[in-house]
Amino acid sequence: MKKYFIVLIFSLISFPILSQDFNGNYKDKTDSLSFSNGKVIFNVSGFGALFTQMVGEGEYEYFDDYLLINASDYSGKKSIFESIDSSKKDTIVVKIVDSENYSIQGALTEFLSESDKVIRGNITNNQGKSIQAKDHKIKKIKVSNLGYDDIVFNVVQGKNFLVKLAKNNVIENQTVAFKVKHEDEETISIILLSDNFNPGKDRIKSLEKLYKKAQKGNVLSKRLKKEYIPIYRR
Repeated sequence: MKKYFIVLIFSLISFPILSQDFNGNYKDKTDSLSFSNGKVIFNVSGFGALFTQMVGEGEYEYFDDYLLINASDYSGKKSIFESIDSSKKDTIVVKIVDSENYSIQGALTEFLSESDKVIRGNITNNQGKSIQAKDHKIKKIKVSNLGYDDIVFNVVQGKNFLVKLAKNNVIENQTVAFKVKHEDEETISIILLSDNFNPGKDRIKSLEKLYKKAQKGNVLSKRLKKEYIPIYRR
């Protein structure tokens, strides 16, 4: 009898913890958190100054209503570049297009030193081109545009570059922090605290500080509902 009583007590204690675990896809319009086998794929937007979609994936931790996602390499579409032989020795030409190969006008092109200091910066013309006079100090190029994934790559002498920007802001090799609460069995509310979380010496205190800052800034939470795949029986 004592054995069964201990098992019953353990089950009652464990149930609230287990019931708070994540599994499946939580979604609201374009926002989603998809959990599976200790990993999550996220796609969120609209928190404060964040107007673009932020996407990424990785292993996660959940404690005290905080969700930490250690973003690893993203398996979805990312911005890419390729080098092209140049016929001119005095300029660097960067051609920027979208995923359908349409030219992107107004994209910011920054020419950087080895230490990432901006030496020159300009925006692409109506042909999606950025033209810069060669400078031995220029070692890297960064291309960015609102709503697209930024990309940084090394300069290769004698080469021009074709850059294909992917939609969304891809997060990799950073820790993303959310405040997440279970509203009920099918609904969670989320607030983005940081897309590059630095825990410092005390992780909980750092998270609480970020949450208070979000409250002070009146950052509204989002409610995501769990999606269920219907099962059809013959």
